[in-house]
Amino acid sequence: MTSTAPVAGLLLAAGGGRRLGGRPKALLTTRGRLFVELAAGALRTAGCDPVVVVLGAGADRVRERAELTGCLLVDNPEWASGMGSSLRVGLAAVARAGAGAALVALVDQPGVGTAAMARVVAAHRSPESLAAATYGGRRGHPVLIGAAHFAGVAA
Repeated sequence: MTSTAPVAGLLLAAGGGRRLGGRPKALLTTRGRLFVELAAGALRTAGCDPVVVVLGAGADRVRERAELTGCLLVDNPEWASGMGSSLRVGLAAVARAGAGAALVALVDQPGVGTAAMARVVAAHRSPESLAAATYGGRRGHPVLIGAAHFAGVAA
């Protein structure tokens, strides 16, 4: 039996891109599109609602340049401390939205498309659900975290 609670998309897009010359990862491009736009669009197309985008490095520039209409943008003031802080900020926003689960995607993986995301979303059965995409038998992103696990993951 599949849960009727929505699956929110949670896009972690706060990274500063230290290894990329300090350019925010969200503002990198491929195929003429910003990474953040591609990932947010893929989450939406995969059935996620709402799509929460966690911003950090260059947040003002991302807001100016990226077309993220319909997304819930949240700021992580502690983005430089690592991805864990962005996950905590994002899960809190997803919980406030009343979602039954979060599909967590990383902005610096533009090759993860809608099909992979939709397969993981389809694994959502209950607030206890946990699932991950697999590639060649190895787990990877995106991952699905049921609402029952939000507090434990954020701890």
